[in-house]
Amino acid sequence: MATLTTIDGHEISFKPSSVVLITDHDTFTGAAVTCIYGIMKALVQTNEAAIDFMQRLRITNHFARLSRAGGWPIWVNGEAVSAVNAPLPNSYVDGVNSVVTIEGYTFGISEAPPVAIDAINRHGGKL
Repeated sequence: MATLTTIDGHEISFKPSSVVLITDHDTFTGAAVTCIYGIMKALVQTNEAAIDFMQRLRITNHFARLSRAGGWPIWVNGEAVSAVNAPLPNSYVDGVNSVVTIEGYTFGISEAPPVAIDAINRHGGKL
């Protein structure tokens, strides 16, 4: 088991393998905060830097580093990715060249599908 402290001071114990996606900015507000997906149904935010969090949990090798359309990094657990596809017309902001699906979450990224698939497969993906 691992633990983290949320930005509002709550401690959460969790299984490191449950982490499926990490961002260093909140997708909706743009705030510079580490966002952890997969631990709970709700998004979990912590002030611990994304890289420090992954290194502390020893999960760095499982995560492919990709880029959001705005240039912010996004780390995806290769084993958790179920699909990568080109976005449907007019469904994402400019700069989104691929959509990654992970446990019901979809995220637009700037990499083209073949580049994203290669990075994900190098980190445990099976696409």
